[in-house]
Amino acid sequence: MSDGLALIHASATGGGLGRVLDLISAPESHGNDNAWYGHADQQQVDLSALTVDEVKAFQQQLLADGNGGSAIGRYQIVPETFATLTERLQLSGNERFTPALQDRLALALVSEAGVNGWIAGRVDDHAFAFNLAKIWAGLPKDSSNVSYYAGDGRNAAHLDHGVVIGTLAGIRAGEATDAPPSGELPRRRRLDGTPNTQSPSGPR
Repeated sequence: MSDGLALIHASATGGGLGRVLDLISAPESHGNDNAWYGHADQQQVDLSALTVDEVKAFQQQLLADGNGGSAIGRYQIVPETFATLTERLQLSGNERFTPALQDRLALALVSEAGVNGWIAGRVDDHAFAFNLAKIWAGLPKDSSNVSYYAGDGRNAAHLDHGVVIGTLAGIRAGEATDAPPSGELPRRRRLDGTPNTQSPSGPR
């Protein structure tokens, strides 16, 4: 797709939050649950077969092998962030690195970016997009289409800012979603405040 939003895998999370996660993952990994730094499209290794601790060990192995980076999964989580999220979400390390768990990790970061305020209309699309860009280097920080982390290694934005803003506007116009305060799967609500009774997708 010319807008840069073609995905290898759809988000395991449904509703508006799932669409936000799809937007984030498009420039980071082409939406690939099995991606790692420099290998966005690889499918030979199924990361969901590994535990959290095994994925962390694999990240260290990537660095030892001179891969140039160790960001992992659909949301290209770096080791320092992974360690912080593991502690925050009280993970044992024995959990499988499934698509659903990857979404849970990413949703904790999306919550930090102010998704609840964005859904409620207290944060506009541009401010929310900027907050997301401060977490994910593949998103542009503003209409300059430059990454917030431009100049830091090989970091660069890979999506047009207009596409980001248009996508966020469309998501909020379609469905609002209650963000999980502690990384749990979200409860989804429509913009009129009524619950969306459709269950979120489970792990693939």
